[in-house]
Amino acid sequence: MKFVTVSLLAVLAVLGTAAAVEADTRPKARTMTKLQAATSLAPMLERVLPGVVSILVTGERVRPATVSAAGIMEDKMPIEPFQAGGSGVVVDAEKGLIITNNHVVADATKIEVALSDGQVAEGKLLGTDAATDVAVVQVKLKNLTAVPYGNSDQLRVGDFVAAVGAPYGLEGSASQGIVSALRRTDIGYEIFEDFIQVDAAINPGNSGGALVDIDGRLIGINTASGAQKLKTSGIAFAIPVNLARLVANELITKGTFKRGSLGIISENLNFEMARQMGLNITRGAAVKMVVPGSPAALAGVKKGDVITAVGDKPVRGHPDYAARVATTPIGQTLAVEVLSGGTKSVLKLTVADQSIPPMAETPPMALQSLEGLSLGAMLPGFKSFGLVQGARVLAVGAASIGKSGLKADDVITKVDMTAIRAPQDVYDSAETKTGKYRLEVYRDGKRLWIWAGA
Repeated sequence: MKFVTVSLLAVLAVLGTAAAVEADTRPKARTMTKLQAATSLAPMLERVLPGVVSILVTGERVRPATVSAAGIMEDKMPIEPFQAGGSGVVVDAEKGLIITNNHVVADATKIEVALSDGQVAEGKLLGTDAATDVAVVQVKLKNLTAVPYGNSDQLRVGDFVAAVGAPYGLEGSASQGIVSALRRTDIGYEIFEDFIQVDAAINPGNSGGALVDIDGRLIGINTASGAQKLKTSGIAFAIPVNLARLVANELITKGTFKRGSLGIISENLNFEMARQMGLNITRGAAVKMVVPGSPAALAGVKKGDVITAVGDKPVRGHPDYAARVATTPIGQTLAVEVLSGGTKSVLKLTVADQSIPPMAETPPMALQSLEGLSLGAMLPGFKSFGLVQGARVLAVGAASIGKSGLKADDVITKVDMTAIRAPQDVYDSAETKTGKYRLEVYRDGKRLWIWAGA
């Protein structure tokens, strides 16, 4: 997003000078009636606004390099300088810690943080987590104001909230609304999602800013507008503060968020599966495979069981289950509600540094452009798990795709402009192509373009 340098601070300075002339004729503090205090968010926002900062980023993006038919990559990858920005929230005034979005500071070579009182300082990036879109920046400034933490687990649909940030560079902006929905997953913004959905206005520049309750407590990090993916207005999404805080603590202490697993591969429970199992539910994550020796296997979880809740939160399908486990640090214990043979039980399972082998998926016989290709899901234990969304290349045959430059352990992230989240997405998209088409591939931190098809 583009950061617009609108110097409201300069305007306020001018107004402040004019106000000083009349200082003896104006009251030094505004008094409010009981009715005004009860119907205005102003007192709360006066406490919150100093804790919400503007972030200006200068950086360099590396555009994908093209791999030739002989599998040779271009010598130089095109570098694209940029300036962008967003918002952040001070969560520890003494240490100068600020939580923001990963996409606000991604590819930054310099980060500048501006406070509402005019102070500006260079920020140090302590860590980022692309999978949840959380990042932590630290500044060395005095007299910071922190926004106190709330508890996002206590939110209810209908609760009043306010979004604070710098939309389009207009720092110190606030919008008000309600919580529209909770636990939104599989929207398509992040790898692991558990969004708060709100109807408060969140626009470019708001990203990384504060979502607060009516008491001014931080209950979310503003992240995305529904206009970006859903092509609709009036819907926006924020990362629950409990999740953001958990990830931020790992970034502060370890610099990264390492993910483990319970040793389960799951899929969405559908109506037909539920009917065959004799279940009266249609929501849950059905167990497809259990890794021998894993926490789940040792606890007796088996293929055909259905996970209905994780961490006291209901599971509607595989995305819910995957997000809950992938956002729990290794070594922490989760309460997992399992339905097995009609009997429901709650198991205490500890997230472990457990790899999960992928199941190979091959293209349809008619899809000759990808003949010989074998793909798998992105699963714990793979080096790119949590870094990027896509389909993992398990094997490349000797047919035409084998001569394209594609390699095992590449991750296919796009087919032309279509984003990929799973192996079947690659095959479905490729089947619509009649000629040559391009695969965007992630390999060892680099993005490449590889041609497939005739």
